[in-house]
Amino acid sequence: MLGRYLILLGWGEDGLAHDPRAIAERTGLPACGSVPQGRLWASPPDLVLPLGSREHVVVGTLFPRHGPASRVTPQDRLALEELSGSSALSVLKERYWGGYVLLGREDGVVRLARDPGGAMPCYFLELPLGWAIASDAHLLVDAGFLRPRIAWDQIPRYLVAKDLPSATTAIDGVQELLPGTSVALTPGAAGLSSFWSPWEHVEECAGWDSEREAERLRRTIDHCVAAWASTSSDILSTLSGGLDSSIVATALSRTRTPFRCVTLVTENRNGDERDYARVMASSVGVDLLEAHYDHADVDLARSVARHFPKPIGQIHEVAYHALVMRRAAGCGADAVYTGNGGDNVFYNSSSVRPFFDCLRARGIGAEAFSTLRNIAVVTETPLPSAIWAAARSIGPMRQAYSWRRNIEAVAQDVIADMKPDTLQHIWLYEQQRSRPGKAGQVAFLLRVQNHLEGYLREYGMPMINPLMSQPVVEAALAIPTWKMVEGGRDRALARRAYHDRLPPLVRDRRRKGSPGGFAMEVLSRNSAAVRERLLDGELARRRLVDRQAIETALGRGPAMGLSYVRLLTLLDMEAWIAHWNGRRSG
Repeated sequence: MLGRYLILLGWGEDGLAHDPRAIAERTGLPACGSVPQGRLWASPPDLVLPLGSREHVVVGTLFPRHGPASRVTPQDRLALEELSGSSALSVLKERYWGGYVLLGREDGVVRLARDPGGAMPCYFLELPLGWAIASDAHLLVDAGFLRPRIAWDQIPRYLVAKDLPSATTAIDGVQELLPGTSVALTPGAAGLSSFWSPWEHVEECAGWDSEREAERLRRTIDHCVAAWASTSSDILSTLSGGLDSSIVATALSRTRTPFRCVTLVTENRNGDERDYARVMASSVGVDLLEAHYDHADVDLARSVARHFPKPIGQIHEVAYHALVMRRAAGCGADAVYTGNGGDNVFYNSSSVRPFFDCLRARGIGAEAFSTLRNIAVVTETPLPSAIWAAARSIGPMRQAYSWRRNIEAVAQDVIADMKPDTLQHIWLYEQQRSRPGKAGQVAFLLRVQNHLEGYLREYGMPMINPLMSQPVVEAALAIPTWKMVEGGRDRALARRAYHDRLPPLVRDRRRKGSPGGFAMEVLSRNSAAVRERLLDGELARRRLVDRQAIETALGRGPAMGLSYVRLLTLLDMEAWIAHWNGRRSG
């Protein structure tokens, strides 16, 4: 069952004067009693773990880092006592993991923290006499705490860097507590800080043994998948037959929870991965559901990101989620599992950055040259081209990682007005310039964070991404980046970890499929409506986009290249704007 919560913090009696029963009726969440400085509503009720001191409460799913692969329950007295002291956050960070928020009061200050894996969403809003905190921005509206208004000054940032996480959302007043961060909430102030950093888990390469580290990674992934599976009774796991989704499937096969897989198919051959998915499903002995994308599921007025307070979607993705939900409902699944985040955590990159990490650790020698050769094989480029790319990158690799802006079809005035420090994140501030490969991997981790919350929350369905679990991320961060391309294979250590548990067809696969053909069809089938929405929409009216650039891309039709991705993003942003404007007037 999907976990949802709403917390009201108030200063004095007036700050908590809201009727708890009325809020429960408006939100559909049962009241779960008092928390430090406030009240809590949550569903299901066992989402709430009051700690022994009563000064702290965990909302969400919590697993012990060591021991059985099962969630902590209110009956687990030893765990709750361990977490009940003043160092609850430190204990959580070191000895537990999962999808949770921690609310506690120390020395009169209320502090809120979100798990490093980002599995439990957390948004907060300042009220006249307190704060409202929720798993879903719509809950803030339903409870009567928020009358949403688009923060137009934030839209340019989402236009050029929608995948860079930010505490400031695109809805006025609504802030997001980012994974691994905490906030001290006081009257009129919110003091943000970080309690977890990826850089804490980057290790030196002394005594490296690929077999040993692959085994460690496999045990970690298996344990995390088993822990998540213990929270479900019937799982639908998405399966493309690619490496990441196949790892999740084979790990699920070692658990006691029944599951089946689903693969989605486009009419375009590049989006038909059934040969791989069938082999993988057969190898783990489960049923494979096959489903075709349906254009009837795409509505240009319906944003895939409508439940987010940030425009981060692409309009064709609605079809994917609608299809998955139909299959989940048809088979009675209570959770959807994915391999999302695998490319990010295992740093599936075509960059030469790993070479520079190797050069720093090993010096100029056979291993550095071997890394360049591996990069050439992974990227399918001649070795001289890889060497030339490395030579041209010597200067840039000495500089701090800079988030790449997507300025396609963005108005020139908007680009000119953007401040240089707009696109930053604390993990990038903390980066070690001597490790450009690790900086790239950390940036990859950031790229997936905005999407961990899942696009199925609006359907009431949990979407679990086991490969983004905190122990898996920490294990992957400890792997030198050049070992990720060992043997000329991307995600090499993950492949090694599951070498004997994946069919050769899947294990040795080099190319990915894509629903890009279906996405292009969305544009061509709806060409008149697409043109109207993009050229006469809110973004164009406010001169945030370059109408001429959009017209040029539309005029090219199927020859527009990757511009189709940009147009799908702008279409979803227009639908997102209309949705939130409607909630304000509704």
